[in-house]
Amino acid sequence: MKVAVVALAMASSFAVHAQSLDAPGAWKVMHEAVFDRPGMPSTATQEERDIVKFLWAREFAAREQTHTGPMSAYALVGDVREGTKRIVFSMFASGDDPSCDAAPNGADANDIFVRCRMRVSSWPPSGAPAAALPGYCMIFAASETNSRIEYRYDSGSQTVQFRTIQFGKVVPNCSRSLKLD
Repeated sequence: MKVAVVALAMASSFAVHAQSLDAPGAWKVMHEAVFDRPGMPSTATQEERDIVKFLWAREFAAREQTHTGPMSAYALVGDVREGTKRIVFSMFASGDDPSCDAAPNGADANDIFVRCRMRVSSWPPSGAPAAALPGYCMIFAASETNSRIEYRYDSGSQTVQFRTIQFGKVVPNCSRSLKLD
């Protein structure tokens, strides 16, 4: 599995075809890391929180420079492992951070997801920069809404598939696929 190929392969596999959602493997929920928001629990482990802080260090630093008090931040993190290789993928959202599009708002807004960049990196880092892939749906504070981001890995095709569950239903236009080499 190589991360450098992920970004190249992503251009040709950005849209998920319906038949690919039937690939083998169990769906896993991306873990949520919550920062500077007392009372809102994280499902991420301390290791995952540390990984997020490393992979999004620039955004954490910018957040601290532009805000005088605590500014909550949210991240989703997951990984796939094959032998000794580990690929980590994560999304980050915080206030006015440009990593995500603005959330829908107003009386007609029904969706609770925002579209964000996903960073994909080997772990531990190999020195190559993480791939930054736009347009992934992100739901945070999801434990209360039966909403979440799920993923599964098919080692045969070396493909990671992502889907968004919003209010208990799959959001088809949020389904994405990454081909790892």
